[in-house]
Amino acid sequence: MPELPEVTTTVKGLNEVLPTLSITDVWSDYFLRTTSLRKDNIKNKKYFEKFRKEIVKEKFKNAERRGKNVLIHLTGGKTILIHMKMTGHLLYGKYVWDGKKWNSKEKLLSDPFNQFIHLVFDLSNGNHLAFSDMRKFAKVILFETNKRDAHLDLIALGPEPLENLSFETFTNQLKTKSHGKIKTVLMDQTVIAGIGNIYSDEILWETRIHPERKVSSLKENEVKNIWKVIPDILSKSIKMGGDSMSDYRNIYGEKGGFQNSHKVYRRTKEKCMKRDCSGVIERQVIGGRSSHFCNVHQK
Repeated sequence: MPELPEVTTTVKGLNEVLPTLSITDVWSDYFLRTTSLRKDNIKNKKYFEKFRKEIVKEKFKNAERRGKNVLIHLTGGKTILIHMKMTGHLLYGKYVWDGKKWNSKEKLLSDPFNQFIHLVFDLSNGNHLAFSDMRKFAKVILFETNKRDAHLDLIALGPEPLENLSFETFTNQLKTKSHGKIKTVLMDQTVIAGIGNIYSDEILWETRIHPERKVSSLKENEVKNIWKVIPDILSKSIKMGGDSMSDYRNIYGEKGGFQNSHKVYRRTKEKCMKRDCSGVIERQVIGGRSSHFCNVHQK
C-alpha cells in the first residue's frame, strides 16, 4: 500500500501538471468489475454518475496529502479524495480508448502494473489522469472542501509526522495505545498518519526496537529515538521518489528508488546490515501484517 512518501510523491506530481486544467469528462468501469453494496464511492454506479456530473467542467486548483489520502481540490469548492489502498496509483499522460481497453502513446502501459486502468479523467489540454488499480480496492469519493475537517475519512486521522510533530505530542499519541505492540501502533492511522508496513519496519530496525515490544515497555530515550528517526526515513524516501518494491509508480509511470535502500523490509533470512551485528532478518506476522526485524540487535 502506498504510504506517506509515495502519496507525497504523487501529490507533488499532480501539482506540477494539474493546476488550471479542467475536467472535460470522466470514465470508469469500477461499477462493472466490482460488487459494492456501499453507496458512497464510485464503485456504485449511481454514485459515479453523480460524481461525474458534479466534476465535469470543474477546474483543478491544487492537490495535497492527508495521511495516505490524495486530496484533489477543485475551484468550485469540491474535493476529490483518492485512497490508493493496496495497488492503486495515478498516471498522467495521453491515453486512447480502443473500445476494449486504454492504450498509451507514451508507453506508460509497458509496465504491467500501469495496465489496470479503472478510472480516467479527460483533461482540457488533451491529456488524461488515469488510475491504475490492480486489485480494485481503491476508494474515490467527492465532498465539499469546506467540510473536510469533519469528513469521516479524515476526522479520525492522527497528526502528520513531517509537520513539526513535537516530542510531547508524539509521546501522548503513543500513550493512547499503551498496551499495543509498537509495530501495530506505528501503523495505526489514528495515532500517526501516513506510516505503514514498509516504514514501520525500517524505523524499528534503525532504533533497535523489536516490533512486538509493548508501547508501555518503551523507555523515554527509545521513544525519543523513534520520534527522531521517523522524519529522517520518510524524508529520505520522498527524495528517492517513494518505494516501488511492489506496484507503486509516480504519475509518469516511473518507479521510485527507496526499495534499493531497505535495511530490513523484505530481507528475510539475509544478514543484518547493522554494523558489527551478527543477526539475520526474520519475518513474523504481527497484527495481521508481515513484520521484518533483526533477531539480534532489535530488543
